[in-house]
Amino acid sequence: MIESIVPARPPRANPSLWRRVALAVGGLLLAALLAGCASDSAKTKPANLTPPVGKLSEKARQEQRQAILKVRTQTLNQLYKLKPLARIEIEQAAGYGVFEINGLNAVLAETHGRGMVLEKKSGRVAYMRLARTDLGPGVSVSPYWQVLVFGDPRRLGQFMATGSLADASRDPSIKVYKLNEKGVSAQTDWGARYFRDTDLN
Repeated sequence: MIESIVPARPPRANPSLWRRVALAVGGLLLAALLAGCASDSAKTKPANLTPPVGKLSEKARQEQRQAILKVRTQTLNQLYKLKPLARIEIEQAAGYGVFEINGLNAVLAETHGRGMVLEKKSGRVAYMRLARTDLGPGVSVSPYWQVLVFGDPRRLGQFMATGSLADASRDPSIKVYKLNEKGVSAQTDWGARYFRDTDLN
């Protein structure tokens, strides 16, 4: 008698076991893939070598400072030539400032001029910008130069530290000379606020 041979059935796999194995393998593959991408990205990403926007290089900063100091020297020489008594005023003052006003200058954005202020006792210099507060829309300004003479040392120190957010023309401790192609005059119709130049200080 021939017995029929029936192949034995494989044992049933535990569904929860297979699910855990599949999740583990999938997790390992995903981790390896992400690690490879991060490594490739780190290798191919170029280094950011460009300086922050709005920051000057040290060379450009020095060049602009020298240009302002040159204007200072030329302006004072012209003032002393046209009004010799101004030299005595500045010698006796706590300090002085010299500004070049270029009108509505697109390069200087919302400012209309720049210059420097010197504290004579310490020799300390602050580079500053100014914005005219007495200009209406569409008004053009001819270039001119401005010399500020500070009689009050305390006011000078405040001015150099924070500028003048209000209209500085109302400050009786500051005398102002205006120079242009017509000559020199004591400026009484000036309206401006002054602030430190963050690029040059």
